[in-house]
Amino acid sequence: MQLQPWLFTLLLILGSSLGASLTWFLCRISSQATRIRHRERCKALLKSSVELEACCARLEEEIEKLRCSEASALRRETLLKAAQQRAVDREQLLRETEFRLLQGFRSASLQILKKSEENGFGNTLHARVASENNGFPFDRDTDRPSATIQEKVASDMQDVRSANIPPSRSDATASSCERNRK
Repeated sequence: MQLQPWLFTLLLILGSSLGASLTWFLCRISSQATRIRHRERCKALLKSSVELEACCARLEEEIEKLRCSEASALRRETLLKAAQQRAVDREQLLRETEFRLLQGFRSASLQILKKSEENGFGNTLHARVASENNGFPFDRDTDRPSATIQEKVASDMQDVRSANIPPSRSDATASSCERNRK
């Protein structure tokens, strides 16, 4: 049994075409499966890229909020430091003012004391002579400036009591209210 040479060639062509078509078919199925997997991956990647873009947008918004809050915190901190500095400056100014007022009061009281001592010394001699002439014993406390000042204040108060000073409007309304209550 001998095969005809053309039959061998035919079987060879048929086997080759069957192998080629099977290979083509398998490659096509494999490429379609790969395409389907790539499409699914692309969809998943697109979906994840959309999610990433949304996350990036949210992160950018949060970053902007943080920047704004940081800027406002810096402004508040700057305002707080400025307020603290103003408070320190005010305190320093108050101390300086207090010191100046105390110095002014001290110098004024020294001047008044010197004047009253100068005036008091002459008045003391005059008062001593006048009191001895009137038959009153001379008080030794009048040699001191405080006694002279006390005398001046007492005489000024007597002058004020003797003067007829009309009551102010607030005193008049207060006295009329008191009369109405009774």
